Amino acid sequence: MGVTITKGDFGDKSDAIAEVESQGLFAREGAMGMGDLEDVHWHKTSLKIYVLEGSFETRDVEADADLMAGPGDIISIPAETLHAARCPIPARYVVGFESAEAAAAFRPEVPADLPR
Repeated sequence: MGVTITKGDFGDKSDAIAEVESQGLFAREGAMGMGDLEDVHWHKTSLKIYVLEGSFETRDVEADADLMAGPGDIISIPAETLHAARCPIPARYVVGFESAEAAAAFRPEVPADLPR
């Protein structure tokens, strides 16, 4: 299963953090300015992005699909999923990580290193 977007049940940053923590995930705040599509990459762990403001476009490479998320939406990206992102409107968000270590060591991985 690739990248998915669902409607969340949170109103602001504190609600998003509470939802992240209720799922046993570890929260980290983030922001992205308006810009071009990032380089295609993947992550070793899954993550959920809770969009607070702006718009967040995610390119799911394997599904050949562009998905758009706005305030109140949750972007779910499974581990080892090739994707890219950009924000047509600057965005603020909270990311839910599987572990505190994943949140601290978060970085994109290059496609050539994808273990498949």
